Amino acid sequence: SYKTIGTAILLSSASRPPKNILITSMGTEEGKTVTSVNLAITIARLGYSVLLIDGDLRKPRIHSVFNLNNLSGLSTYLAGTTSDIETLLKSPVMNLSVIPSGPVPPNPSELLGSNRMKELLHLLQERFDIILWDSPPLMTVTDGIILSRILDGTIVVVRAGKTTYDTVMRGLSYLRGRRADDAASHMLGIVINGLDIRNIEYVYSKYYN
Repeated sequence: SYKTIGTAILLSSASRPPKNILITSMGTEEGKTVTSVNLAITIARLGYSVLLIDGDLRKPRIHSVFNLNNLSGLSTYLAGTTSDIETLLKSPVMNLSVIPSGPVPPNPSELLGSNRMKELLHLLQERFDIILWDSPPLMTVTDGIILSRILDGTIVVVRAGKTTYDTVMRGLSYLRGRRADDAASHMLGIVINGLDIRNIEYVYSKYYN
């Protein structure tokens, strides 16, 4: 399934695939971090140079998945206490580099919307084929919306049986921009996580029989 998603991303544009991609969700425990990690590994195994960045500066998890030191990371670079991006890059898997979140800052939204953030995007985009960003859920804080408007594309992870239709529609309206002067995010698609394939097969079988 992750290979299918990765292929869809790589073929999503006629000229070139989107470079910086946000992986987010509507709420908690819907699988955005699991999707970010597995998608990064899958695309890296296809031979692309991939960077995975933990942009969740409130409840980061990617460092624990790869068992990485989180004393420095995205937050310390954006705050200016880490000057060399090279010291933050970790390579747990071939073709895959990771930048952990770093310590939780008091002002995540301000850091993500800063000029230093734009400088970081410019610095990294020539170096990697695909850059995946994990972010907080859209319905809890504004961090995900901020990232979605400066990155090339957004993928929203929803969980079958948990995420409601109304929640998804409300979150998509935030991404599209609720006011006329809001910049719209570029939606790449929605990933349905935790779907019981056996039930789907049963429904189709019953329908065709």
